Amino acid sequence: MSGAVRRGRGGLAFFGTPLGIVFSTVLIDLIGFGIVIPLVPLYAEEFGASVMEIGLLTGVYALMQIIFAPVWGRVSDRVGRRPVILGSLLGSSVAWLLFGFAPALWVLFLARILDGISGASYAAAQAYVADITTDEDRVRGMGLIGAAFGLGFIIGPAIGGLFAVIDPRAPFILAAAAALANFAIAWKRLPESRVQGTREGARQARWTALVRAIGSRDFGPLIGIAFIGGLGFVGMESVFSLFGNRRFGFGLTETALVFVFIGVFAAIVQGGVVYRLTARMGEWPVLRAGLWLTAASLVLLGFATTLWVLFPVLAVLALGSGLTFPTISALVSQRAPADDQGGILGVLASAGGLARLIAPIAATALFQLVGVGSPLIIGGLLFVACAVLATTPLARNPVAAE
Repeated sequence: MSGAVRRGRGGLAFFGTPLGIVFSTVLIDLIGFGIVIPLVPLYAEEFGASVMEIGLLTGVYALMQIIFAPVWGRVSDRVGRRPVILGSLLGSSVAWLLFGFAPALWVLFLARILDGISGASYAAAQAYVADITTDEDRVRGMGLIGAAFGLGFIIGPAIGGLFAVIDPRAPFILAAAAALANFAIAWKRLPESRVQGTREGARQARWTALVRAIGSRDFGPLIGIAFIGGLGFVGMESVFSLFGNRRFGFGLTETALVFVFIGVFAAIVQGGVVYRLTARMGEWPVLRAGLWLTAASLVLLGFATTLWVLFPVLAVLALGSGLTFPTISALVSQRAPADDQGGILGVLASAGGLARLIAPIAATALFQLVGVGSPLIIGGLLFVACAVLATTPLARNPVAAE
């Protein structure tokens, strides 16, 4: 089935293919998450939410993804990818309608919890890509999913800012409608990708599987790289608006444009460049290059004081991160057995969710207590640690290292 990647139709027809539907599923999940970023504080204040409650409202989404990503990955191994992806889209649609028409603060929390649970199906989406691609094509498929992440972060805040002018509820209604439309397309056109007769291995208890994956020589180093790198990158995202304001006098508009710049560049890299590079050089050289580029750019960003330095460094940052994260997903997928793709990729998604939960708190504390550029510089050092780990024989060839 790897032809889904190689011979996929172009233009709008792509969104009617299995890979296009999975791409849209992840994109819609991330658009929904992105819409919340600029709107939740003001929207929640209308319900009398405190600053602490607003922070919890943002963080509960990531917490649900940490808990449920392995769950949905494991379920997709047992019952198939299609039911999980369909359920995700339907759950997201209900969550956004609840958020848009919430009569009280507790309903906002309920909506965010439901959307976090639904969005945790990212592992099933990755596993679907793994099912329909060969090892050679997998980086390209994972790159498309990574591009959906980048585009979601671009489109989401834009929708939130533009449509909230019409009505505060309009962005959430639009997100619900998009999820429901994609559900209808997926119901009609998304085939099951799992091969019959390969689900028995998924009966292992999920928490046992999680601990085993983290402690294994096959997956532990890669999951560690994803988590540590996630801390560094999400920490940068969390404080960049404050950093840009203090260093360059950026307001909301300038900050939004910077994220658009990063997101578009990273989406281009993840959507095509990373596939060509890995086909020519192999996954490990590309991963190491991505880690070193990200490390250098974050450190330089922490010291940047002029715009002529800022934007070239941001371009390198987008390139490095665009090479790093889809390649990690592809390597994990290549090492996972056929009947455990969803479970293992779910553990990887949980590592990313945990980073998204910890990094904003840690980065903000560093910003306030140590200095404006400190979260970026320390984030760069975290990527240096990842790059060193990626050079070890244990990470690259766990069997030979035994």
